Amino acid sequence: MGKTTDHKDSDAGVRVILYKSKTLADGSHPLMLRITKDRKRKYISIGESCQLKYWDEEKNEPRRGHPDRNRIKETIRVWESKYAKAAKDLSQEDTPFSATTVASQVAKIIRKVKVFSFVEEVIERFTREKRLGSASTISTLRGALLTFEKAENRSPENLLFTDLTPAYLDDFRVHLAERGLAEISMAVYFRTLRQVYNQAIKRRLVAEKHYPFKEFKISQFDLRTRKRAISKADIAAIAALEVSTPRLLLAKHLFLFSYYGAGINFIDLANLTHKNVQGGRLTYERQKTGHLFNFKLSEPAKAILDYYRPFTGAGADEYVFPILERGVHVTPLQIKNRIHKKLGQMNKDLKELAKMAKIDVVLTTYVARHSFATALKHAGVATAVISEAMGHQTESITQTYLASFENELIDEAFDNL
Repeated sequence: MGKTTDHKDSDAGVRVILYKSKTLADGSHPLMLRITKDRKRKYISIGESCQLKYWDEEKNEPRRGHPDRNRIKETIRVWESKYAKAAKDLSQEDTPFSATTVASQVAKIIRKVKVFSFVEEVIERFTREKRLGSASTISTLRGALLTFEKAENRSPENLLFTDLTPAYLDDFRVHLAERGLAEISMAVYFRTLRQVYNQAIKRRLVAEKHYPFKEFKISQFDLRTRKRAISKADIAAIAALEVSTPRLLLAKHLFLFSYYGAGINFIDLANLTHKNVQGGRLTYERQKTGHLFNFKLSEPAKAILDYYRPFTGAGADEYVFPILERGVHVTPLQIKNRIHKKLGQMNKDLKELAKMAKIDVVLTTYVARHSFATALKHAGVATAVISEAMGHQTESITQTYLASFENELIDEAFDNL
């Protein structure tokens, strides 16, 4: 994208600028759409910001070194085009108008933004950004909404964001319940829909006053599930199992490593390389959230790593566990499909291991995570730190306590696993 200039359609200038008169908490400056008409200006936030060092003043766009350059450039293009078109349309009416009138004209248009059209945009954008998990989750939500609209004999293509009232959401909830969805699954649908709605607000596609989640609370769902944690005695029973196949042995080791390793989930297990293991500590960035975790490894965890080193190689970039293969699983889709396949195999194998160990719990990869949290609780880690985090209320609390695993209290607790 070359140097941008104010769109001069209809004698009104429309341009996104770095608004240096305001500095945000992180030191960045907001990107503002500036509408200029008859020497008067109106500024509108586009919901993005940029550090000064990443902004090219001459070209009026993010520099090449900006980590999110392409997305922000596209956002700028969309905003400038939308408001320039509104200004041009007003000029053709041959009546006086102002910068404020241009903003009001766009506000009238965005009230008619269709939900399914925007959802498709979000799915496409996440796919381009290789956020395939998020794209898949939103695609599943799209399917559920589509089924609901058709069940109500409505035309899905006409659904507006302003139609998503608290009453609409409650009807959707009843529809999902009638289909037999558990409340924990319904909560996922509504959290995803809330995420989409928040993005629509951020992009000024719907006014915040229409936001339905102030009244429709996701906290209404009962997120309690059947018992998922197992005791330290059960963990010991699994560790003591003699298994007959390499596949069962891998399932056993992955489950135990997740327990010993702060409840690390399967996707992150699959992506671990030897460079994540340094000085007796495991440091990695969670695929789902981008949070950096750093904690010491227990002796049993080290023993599992040592077992696989001869098979996977010792290079820093070699995978720790034999789940993914360099040169075979290369593209994001190949990696996603491989992990999905191996996760299914592992959960099937864990059921066999549970029978062998006489554990009366449906053993899954998540049980290791839950059992880890319970062990920490029994080890004396403050309930305020972990009880809510692993009680399935929100994941953000889980991330918060895992992010501080370097502190001495947590390190001591690892010795009690």
